Amino acid sequence: CPQQQGGVGPLEITLPGLEPFEILCDYEITGAGYTVIASRSNVELNFFRNWTEYKRGFGNYSGDFFIGLDKLHAITKSQPYELYIHLEDFEGNTRFARYDDFYIESENSLYKLTTLGTYTGDAGDSLSVNKGFKFSTYDRDNDALDTQNCALERLGAWWYVDCTRSNLFGMYFVETSPSSASGMAWYDWRGENYSYKKMKMLMGPKYICY
Repeated sequence: CPQQQGGVGPLEITLPGLEPFEILCDYEITGAGYTVIASRSNVELNFFRNWTEYKRGFGNYSGDFFIGLDKLHAITKSQPYELYIHLEDFEGNTRFARYDDFYIESENSLYKLTTLGTYTGDAGDSLSVNKGFKFSTYDRDNDALDTQNCALERLGAWWYVDCTRSNLFGMYFVETSPSSASGMAWYDWRGENYSYKKMKMLMGPKYICY
């Protein structure tokens, strides 16, 4: 996304291996041009989806969406990026987590979360434990457990380990999840059973040249 612009808007980009596609640029949350890769604000869009849907992406930029793992891989491969996670609870409080070196592998490596870099922020670090692990959906169990399917147990999709301290693609609940981390969870702020009101995952270039 261009760094000098106001408001929020789509931009068409072209990256190797993919047809041209639009990205949503946000200039409000961080004050710079960041690409929104996931947005959640209500119960209307179901995130409990299969591998193919996460590969391609779903939703739309006028509401909630996920950009898709193929596009996410292509973007992170194009240059060094950082990841910015913006959370809002049901009292209107907001916090963030920033990771300064974000990269995921291609589908051949099951979209493994290879690097995250250093954490900064005030939401707590609930993602570093997932570094080095592959993406899982309910129909593609790639977590570290032989006898459990974390995607099914947590009602979501994520880079599950055994299972996770975050689950931002879990079910949408109002504040409280009926079971551990089955909602839109980020343990290190409001605990494992709290499900947030709003969430955005954004990414911006690690190095900016003007």
